[in-house]
Amino acid sequence: MKGALGRKKLLAVVPLSMSTIDRMEKNGDFPKRWYITDKRCVWTQEEVEKWLDERRAASPDEFGGKKPPVDQRQYRPMNTAA
Repeated sequence: MKGALGRKKLLAVVPLSMSTIDRMEKNGDFPKRWYITDKRCVWTQEEVEKWLDERRAASPDEFGGKKPPVDQRQYRPMNTAA
């Protein structure tokens, strides 16, 4: 029998929100959940671990996304009045 991860354990292993996991699962980009009762779903631990390993292997060495330009940050004074 393979290990099963409930929602809380899944979120402890995969640092994504449930809405992101739901969307990725719907698009076929995340392991599918299965139901052990009519209301309780789980994910197969080995499939999730394999998915994480594949993501790590495909990860670039450096962040390639868009970073906000630091020189354009706007600072606003904080209102410290209580």
